[in-house]
Amino acid sequence: MRPRMTVLAAAVVTALAFPVTACGQQPTTQPRAQFDATIAGPGMSAEEIRRQDATTSWADGYCRAVSELVMSLSTMPDIDPSTPQQASRTSSELLGVMVGGLDRTIESLDRLEPAPSRPAEQVKAKAVANYKGIRKSALNAMRALDAARDAEASRAAIGSVRGPLERIGRVNLLEGFAGVPELSRASARAPACRQLTDKDPAPRFGDGVR
Repeated sequence: MRPRMTVLAAAVVTALAFPVTACGQQPTTQPRAQFDATIAGPGMSAEEIRRQDATTSWADGYCRAVSELVMSLSTMPDIDPSTPQQASRTSSELLGVMVGGLDRTIESLDRLEPAPSRPAEQVKAKAVANYKGIRKSALNAMRALDAARDAEASRAAIGSVRGPLERIGRVNLLEGFAGVPELSRASARAPACRQLTDKDPAPRFGDGVR
């Protein structure tokens, strides 16, 4: 089991094919200056410019929120298979890192300004629900691992790690953006979104455990 888990732990970062540290960098320009180059358009009214600017800013905040998870998963430890107890303990630690990243992403998404449209709000709501579901699965697995008191129980609990890892591996960080034209366009303008989509328009952590 260790090779598969270790590969996923390393792959969740490299699968995005961009430097994870870039996601945590603060912009060197003020927010308005960031988007000045994107809001000008021939024949656009002041209201259209305002709405486009607001949508781009919201999308950028969304991408920064999901980047919190990317950064957390980059620090997931390897599973130590030397003994069943060690495998159980390190698996719990790995899931703890995942839960921490999910918590920060969910909190950041909840702190976003109101979405620019109902479809955008639905995209966020679906993502939050998915992340909460993965978090619950990871917590249940952690409890099983932490409750294991002997080698046999540890071996049985290790199997519970697979579910949340597979689910996180299938996550598309910008799920739903392509189906909402204003978000699709905004993600092409927002700096944090461009970092996520530089190599893949549907950035994922990986294919999970096979």
